Amino acid sequence: MKLRWIVLTLAMAFTCVQRMDGACCYFAAQDKDINQPGQKAFITWDPAEGVESFTVQPKFEGNALDFGMVIPTPSRPKLDEMPRDFFKDLAIYTILLPLPQPIHTDLLWELRVRERMTAGGSAGGGGGIRGSKKGGVVVLEAGVIGSLDYKIISADDASALFAWLKDNRYSYAGDESALDYYVQKGWLFTVMKIDPKQMKKNPDGSYLGEVTPTRLAFASKECIYPLKITQISVRDKTDALLYVQAPAQMDLVGDWSWMHSWRVMYLTFMLGCGATPEEQQEVQQRNQWVTAKKRADPNFETTKLEWAKKLGDEEMAVLEDPLANYAQMGGALPPGATAIPLPEFLAEAWAAYEKLDSAQRNDQIARARLAAMEQEYAADQGRIVKFAQASGGFVSPYMWYANREAPAEEVKGLARLKGHMQKGRWLTKFRKQIRKDEMSVDLVLVPVDAGKEQEYVRIMPTSPP
Repeated sequence: MKLRWIVLTLAMAFTCVQRMDGACCYFAAQDKDINQPGQKAFITWDPAEGVESFTVQPKFEGNALDFGMVIPTPSRPKLDEMPRDFFKDLAIYTILLPLPQPIHTDLLWELRVRERMTAGGSAGGGGGIRGSKKGGVVVLEAGVIGSLDYKIISADDASALFAWLKDNRYSYAGDESALDYYVQKGWLFTVMKIDPKQMKKNPDGSYLGEVTPTRLAFASKECIYPLKITQISVRDKTDALLYVQAPAQMDLVGDWSWMHSWRVMYLTFMLGCGATPEEQQEVQQRNQWVTAKKRADPNFETTKLEWAKKLGDEEMAVLEDPLANYAQMGGALPPGATAIPLPEFLAEAWAAYEKLDSAQRNDQIARARLAAMEQEYAADQGRIVKFAQASGGFVSPYMWYANREAPAEEVKGLARLKGHMQKGRWLTKFRKQIRKDEMSVDLVLVPVDAGKEQEYVRIMPTSPP
């Protein structure tokens, strides 16, 4: 079931509703502090070819003079530099649209509301070279990506790998278990040197910044995101923001699924007047699950879905002409709905007013309301949509679709995403606060069951648990 049409239907019933981080680890000089407070990744997955890629841009802070980054992958990766502002562009690209709002075409509606309130009533509304083998470590490839020097290495012994890292000035203060976890699985390691002197410096002399985005593409039997490696460089928890592009909508498995929070939020919004008995039962069961989970683990945080869409012509058009197509991206209209120009809407509103008998009219208030609507529903702020007939208990067939907003210069930068966004693929964005003690395994991503995909492009007036 796709969310787009459902949300539009719900929006028309709005009055009724109102009545009721982890692909890499930092290695710093011994006894120096490098912390990884947050991370973000852009993951692509092609199950037919068995090829995965992830672009990472970890955030770091610390006081070491030089440090490096180690990224494990199940096979030898191909490295590419990505645009510096890649993740900022993704963030702007996935801003949620405002929820459509009903338009009251009764020009005396506010007067009637005041009269009801005076009477005591109320109103509702609305992320090569080959060296000789030494101690179980082999350098498979070396090169430069942007400002980062990198090496791809293999290791068949964790102790030998630690020794190699130290010999190559990657001394660190972490334990051996995390790297040994990947050594035992036969994974490879991409090691990058980072020069913090090029980064922002805090008043206390420590460094704060983000690494240049780098994409690693590799063969894989499953879509997996290395999380355990992060445990070494996380003090207590990390904020992991993942964008996943794949033929199907993607989710995490088990307790970390974003369904636990998303479905509660979505169905709570539905309960006003649109939820079926089965959906009412589902939200009750999911609420009970979340309550029980938090009772057993008070610090448990559900994964939060932040945006989801199967990319189509509208999304591709934004990359061709961002300023012209950004404001309403993802806001395609359902059958029976048409965008109408403001003058036509105002004329229809006034014509409806003139049908009232003279005793019911108040021209002064009506003209003031008409002038206010001309400002409120200006063409550069959104679009007025007319439905074939009113539904959801709302008497007016008109809805207001407000534009998304972002600075023009930043919107223009969305052209940099061209070639990275693929038509016909799902782009799913979700966030998880991950505690250090939860980083015992890697993240496995799986497709959402067929028929249960949902687009999430509009803000809902409810919050996830």
